Amino acid sequence: MVAVVEEGSFTAAANRVHATQSGVSAQIKLLEESLDTKLFERSASGVVPTASGKIVYQRATRVLRETTAMVADVSALNGTVTGVVSAGLMPTTTRSVAAPVLEAFAASYPNIEVRIEEAYSAQLSEGVRTGRLDFAVVPPSSAEAGLKTTPLETDAEIFVSAPTNSRAHLSTVNLTELEPLKLVLPGSQNARRASIEEIIRNHSIKVEKVMELDAMMATLDLVARSDWTTILPGCLVIDDISGKERQLHPIVHPVMTLNYVLIEQASKTLSPAAQLLREAMQAELAAVCEKCRNAFSLH
Repeated sequence: MVAVVEEGSFTAAANRVHATQSGVSAQIKLLEESLDTKLFERSASGVVPTASGKIVYQRATRVLRETTAMVADVSALNGTVTGVVSAGLMPTTTRSVAAPVLEAFAASYPNIEVRIEEAYSAQLSEGVRTGRLDFAVVPPSSAEAGLKTTPLETDAEIFVSAPTNSRAHLSTVNLTELEPLKLVLPGSQNARRASIEEIIRNHSIKVEKVMELDAMMATLDLVARSDWTTILPGCLVIDDISGKERQLHPIVHPVMTLNYVLIEQASKTLSPAAQLLREAMQAELAAVCEKCRNAFSLH
């Protein structure tokens, strides 16, 4: 039931749970008969839950979360926490948050195997939804079936340029007053791209050229050596606070922020190992965001 709702297709649901399409269809038919109600509207493009189906889905996800929570609680009583944890992080957080967490986590929990995937939000959300990832830290997006979202922190977007420009490092900027920008932006699948473009349109910010670059280290290197500029989250550039490689400029107008949320499967409680890594990631992200607020005077 849960897989069918989240995949929108009997075939996709069958692939997800390693069953046959006919087997999944038969199970749904039996459930509809036992409840004496229709759970799905079927069409050539897929299936969507009926009002009754939505209620059953909500109840089913709670049951599944409680079941996995029970297993996790019992496992935790057995002593040493072990297992494999797969987490997804955006380039924003891998540069400033991942290394300190992984160093301390490996020392504290040597029996937990950690796997980190760096990608942009769309790919990470899909990874969590399909179970490839236990959880991920991403910007908020429209509600997606199968995902549970927990708000984390709010970061500030920072204007970044080469150290050779005429502005003083850490001086504030009003983007509407700048000369036409040569701006490096992420691709359209990056959740921040649409937000930045909307602000540019709404505030008539002058842009000479846009270069689309879905490679964070290349973006940082290009800006450091040229007249191209970019807009990046504070957590990503806080390590450049010295101003030697790149100059950072808090944006006073229009104010631009980035929210971080944690996503996990709605129908599954995180394992004890995954919970420990999630808590460590949340704590480090909070600390880095606080450091950014202090460094960029954003209290």
